[in-house]
Amino acid sequence: MRLFKDEIELDTMRRAALISAAAHRRALRAAAAARGAPPAEGLREYHLEAELLWAFRHGGAQAPAYGSIVAGGANACILHYRAGDARLRAGELCLIDAACELDGYASDITRTFPVDGRFRGAQRELYAIVLAAQDAALRAVRAGARFDDPHQAALRVLAQGMLDTGLIARDAAPDVDAVLDSGAYRRFYMHRTSHWIGMDVHDCGDYAEPGEAVEERPDGSRRVPSRVLRTGMALTIEPGIYVRAADDVPAAFHDIGIRIEDDVVVQPDGCEVLTADAPKSIDAIEEWMRD
Repeated sequence: MRLFKDEIELDTMRRAALISAAAHRRALRAAAAARGAPPAEGLREYHLEAELLWAFRHGGAQAPAYGSIVAGGANACILHYRAGDARLRAGELCLIDAACELDGYASDITRTFPVDGRFRGAQRELYAIVLAAQDAALRAVRAGARFDDPHQAALRVLAQGMLDTGLIARDAAPDVDAVLDSGAYRRFYMHRTSHWIGMDVHDCGDYAEPGEAVEERPDGSRRVPSRVLRTGMALTIEPGIYVRAADDVPAAFHDIGIRIEDDVVVQPDGCEVLTADAPKSIDAIEEWMRD
């Protein structure tokens, strides 16, 4: 029964999302305000964590929904990195995965932004790919679709981007289908695009459709039909790309980690994005970080 949210529950989740989005905006402003500070007084990951926690409580939330992730530079390539004491340096990106819990309901937002306020070169290129992947996934959410549909939509965009940027060599996988069939994308995108959300940030609920037969494939593998999405279900949409430094990866992309995450509620003809107030487009993020 927790898979389906009634209007009272959704109202709480909307309010939690607004508080969390305001916290992300506050973090952007704090990063912008710290530009030009002497190195000894420079911004560290825990400074932004403190801004987030202040905003959660100031907004009326009881607690963070989970341990806040504030990851600068290469730390963003660590999926469950916790906010530490690393400096946030100009020219690098910062990934924040943080949100609040309000009256027993969680929110979950991830945003990635340039520490100095401007996306440049490879950062901009990879960010645009992840943003396009998230847009494709969001458009795949509707009543009657499958839980796996947003993931597959995001994968196709990410795979094409990995080929276009040279993250995946075309002699290893010449096209998107080859990237997906071989699993080559997993080197740079190693998690799923969605999870249920509600009373817990990773809420309970089966991801397989009850009662549907498992498909036995010729190669011996098994395919379990994913859950049919129905109005009132709430889930996250969170594609990403994580590029660790390696000799066979173009140097411009080394140590860039990007994830973009929103909370959505399934509707008959699409989805409601609960967390839309957190700046997400390149233009919106740069605008929020201007002096």
